[in-house]
Amino acid sequence: MRRSARDETYAQGTARPLKRASGRPDALPSGLLALQRSAGNAAVTAAIQRMEAPGGKRKRSGSPEGQEPPKQAREAQSPSPEEEEDWAEDQFSPETLEDIGREQVRLNRLLERMDEEDAPEHVKGLAEDKLAVLSLLRNLAPLRSAATVREAIRLVGERPKSNARTKYLAKLEEQLDYLAETFPDQGPPTAKTLRTLWPQLAPAFSSAGGQVGQDGCEDRAHAICLAIAEIAPEIAAHHLSKQWATSSGARLHADHRWNHHVAASVTTADGVLVIDPVFSRSGPIDLDTWADHVQVDKETNVHQVAWGFLGRPGTDNRPDANSATEYTPQA
Repeated sequence: MRRSARDETYAQGTARPLKRASGRPDALPSGLLALQRSAGNAAVTAAIQRMEAPGGKRKRSGSPEGQEPPKQAREAQSPSPEEEEDWAEDQFSPETLEDIGREQVRLNRLLERMDEEDAPEHVKGLAEDKLAVLSLLRNLAPLRSAATVREAIRLVGERPKSNARTKYLAKLEEQLDYLAETFPDQGPPTAKTLRTLWPQLAPAFSSAGGQVGQDGCEDRAHAICLAIAEIAPEIAAHHLSKQWATSSGARLHADHRWNHHVAASVTTADGVLVIDPVFSRSGPIDLDTWADHVQVDKETNVHQVAWGFLGRPGTDNRPDANSATEYTPQA
């Protein structure tokens, strides 16, 4: 791949998303020092438990679970003011994504403080896990594909249990409902319908920043998918995907010698049609023809993937967190 995501999750060994802000850290909370001596993280993850004493006075539970989590742990778990705003009908509207971006910045600054203050790993893990979830969702925006949302549910569900995981799994389920209600599935489009869209897709053909045929198939395929989502959202929600051709060792295509190749595709009533201007500037081509052009075995080395993922699929040929690379349109 030509780049890694700016907001990439680092749970699988990649760099932390966004450069953390520098600055003088706040004083290390006394509760954090106490927590460093604790054997577990129950005091971090538990809600603040307080009991009403006779006379209306409050007293804290003496159990570890009843202790107030340290300030930084509370900051990692608590939503920002933006997150507490009501969500739009579209769970991942542009306004919501801006809020997620601000929350990413806040969490990166918090993690910077934790690094400098040598906070316990399980305390940092609270912020890291939440940041990983937010980065995944923001990189997959605009989440106009039911298949993409289902893959996001799978990936978020694999994260450790947390308030953020619970919250955003619910929001993703709501996004599925939103797509089904707003863009109801009328069944696969015909090949003729897709061909009528062709002139409107042509402006996206050079979205890799160079001539068609040069490197940049990931950007080109994604730009085409976004164009379809704009002009035919019901197709994008249910029948649009990407076809990834991967290599078993030898390079793909005798002339291009690609490590991999990807193109947008639509499952139509007449079969899967691929939109790849590298091989056809006049209209879509069927999947078998496309695989022949790429010079790859369709049965073993071509994989259909939810179109919201910009990066190549993982080792099991399914999207992983590293597949959710942020798309930046080329100038």
